[in-house]
Amino acid sequence: MSKKSEITVAERQILDFIKFRSNERHRFFGSNEYIGNSIGLQTTSVKNMVNKLVRLEYLTRIMEGKKRYLQYTGKKYEPIVGDLSNYDKAYLRKEVAHYKTEYKDAEQQIELLKIEIEQLKSKIEQKNNQIKSDDQAMSVLKNILAQLGIEGDKLIELSQKVCEEMFGKC
Repeated sequence: MSKKSEITVAERQILDFIKFRSNERHRFFGSNEYIGNSIGLQTTSVKNMVNKLVRLEYLTRIMEGKKRYLQYTGKKYEPIVGDLSNYDKAYLRKEVAHYKTEYKDAEQQIELLKIEIEQLKSKIEQKNNQIKSDDQAMSVLKNILAQLGIEGDKLIELSQKVCEEMFGKC
């Protein structure tokens, strides 16, 4: 009968991954989220497993400022995977799929913004036409008033009276 390991298969996966991604010159600095995404585990599960592996002295945690490094201590365990090169590829495939989705979303937002811009241009054109029409009406009104001899101060006085009659106080 075989002896039961003190660490789970998932914990051995984490150890294998950390060993694969580090060596004597390069310590492992990936986050729990990175580990989880790479090997298909939830971040909180990875956090708990890493803490257990540190407690059981399979890993040491080294803090330099805010940066955390994990280092395999050399404590013996039975590895479960021989080649981990596909883990990074799987993680990258997930990342690519995520960014493609974000790209499509951004393209849709751009199209919606283009439609909104065209609608705003149309509204601006309508307002400009209305202003031109109002300016033409105002010009005709000024000509009529000028023909009636109402100009300058008289025009201002008349405008004030009309405004007060329509709106109360101007």
